Amino acid sequence: MTKQLPTELKRQRGTLRADRQNPAEPILPSTIPPTPTWLSEQGQKSFIELSLLLHDMTVLTLADSMALEMLCDSYSEYKTAKEVVNTLGSTEIVMSREGNAKTVIRPEVQIANQAFVRVFQLLKEFGLTPSSRAKVNAIEGYASTPDIKIENFFSNDD
Repeated sequence: MTKQLPTELKRQRGTLRADRQNPAEPILPSTIPPTPTWLSEQGQKSFIELSLLLHDMTVLTLADSMALEMLCDSYSEYKTAKEVVNTLGSTEIVMSREGNAKTVIRPEVQIANQAFVRVFQLLKEFGLTPSSRAKVNAIEGYASTPDIKIENFFSNDD
């Protein structure tokens, strides 16, 4: 069974048909939810930047705030783990009980890999990858925020 797409996404893709429309689908306005205080500093920064970007894309509602929180938390976890791997390397030497040295993969490698999978899946859900974005047509008349660009989001360390 294929995933049911929201009406707005069908409208933006140009595939909306009356016979495929859910007349009882909730319609929520695009809005920027409050930044959660429990997120790390990096997570909060990501939340603010992505909130503005997704609001400009008219795809963010209050109902999406939990998914956005999870995206930003996972991205923060990914970035933290990758910083450890980039600094200390992907392996470490540990001593066995018998006193033998053994090279093992650092736990942060697995943490980064698992966080990457979560981040990538959530990016697709929000239409933030080239292939998922290519399936959506922009709605005319909506202003964009020129200083927030998805291309800069993941490459900017500030």
